[in-house]
Amino acid sequence: MVKINLIPPEYIARINRKVLIAKIAVSAAAAVAVVLMLSLWHAGRARSVDSRLADLTKQMSVLQKDVDKAKQIQQQIAEVQKYLDAITSLNKGRFIYTGFMQDLVKDLPATLWFSSVNTTLSGNVLSVALNVNSNSAYDLAYWINALEISGPYSDVSIGAISVTDSDMGKKYTVPITLKYTYQ
Repeated sequence: MVKINLIPPEYIARINRKVLIAKIAVSAAAAVAVVLMLSLWHAGRARSVDSRLADLTKQMSVLQKDVDKAKQIQQQIAEVQKYLDAITSLNKGRFIYTGFMQDLVKDLPATLWFSSVNTTLSGNVLSVALNVNSNSAYDLAYWINALEISGPYSDVSIGAISVTDSDMGKKYTVPITLKYTYQ
């Protein structure tokens, strides 16, 4: 069988040109549609982000009031703490002499007595000069040893011990210097 093409080539070229133009138009329309769809999607997304930002801004303004209140409370707490610290420091230094005297006579043997006690306060450290009298050398040695190993006392030093005879036997007199740290 023989096929004869009766359609002129110009007509086929015109149809091919129209098909090519239609393909280009459809491709351009599809590209425009895709760009339009993407643009609409991005615009919708931008609107939702703006809406979310507005909601979060409202929440932040509400929460900012709470943050400001918390900062004010913290400032008040700091002021109260300053007052408490001042009161504590006043009270601590206030009872230093009472604490010193209680600690000094706590382990004092009955055979010892003081002829003078001189103090100088520097912060919470008390420099002390004592003149101690005793009827017993052993009690005196025991008490000086107790001072040297005791916690609040430091730099314990003794001067020359003088011994005198009295009605009750020998009397030992010694100057002692030490530092007392109030705790």
